[in-house]
Amino acid sequence: MNRKRAIMGLALALFVTVHSAAPLQAVDPIESSVMAGPHEAYQIVCAILEDESWMHDGIMHIRNRRLASVVISDSIAHAGTGTIVSSADIDTVSGHMVYAGTLEIRPDALDGFWSGVFTILIDDDGLRGQAVLHGNGPDLEGMYVVSDLTPLPPARLEGFAAACDGNPPIAGTHAVGAYYRLRP
Repeated sequence: MNRKRAIMGLALALFVTVHSAAPLQAVDPIESSVMAGPHEAYQIVCAILEDESWMHDGIMHIRNRRLASVVISDSIAHAGTGTIVSSADIDTVSGHMVYAGTLEIRPDALDGFWSGVFTILIDDDGLRGQAVLHGNGPDLEGMYVVSDLTPLPPARLEGFAAACDGNPPIAGTHAVGAYYRLRP
């Protein structure tokens, strides 16, 4: 029962992103010192701004959940603020979940923003997620970042309270991936 509760708690506030069909190529570190090498970030959810939710036949449905977040990264290409708009269907008996939506990240140090989609799945095969974001604006146009997502457990979230002005975070995700540039 504790495992199911932990999954349910995690599921209610998580975020993730999906795949893109655009042709990609790895970024040359000489070409772009800002977005060279691998990508790693933590997206910490600090507030639920709005949502609609209901229970029907043992399934918790969440729609249009809007979340405010802080993105922590060593890369100036990601460190900043984020907004997530998501939906989820959570089977309260099995703990299975599909959680997906859109994501926008506004780096503090660059002119532009990232936008894209995410998906997190919890089923008998475990927990997995992916995000794909494309760059917008002068500093990020033509760039993509593709990340594998791992939700942070409650004990690990406690260490990120400073990101939410000392308040306990609602949820969080660790993203690991790489930057790409669209082919010309």
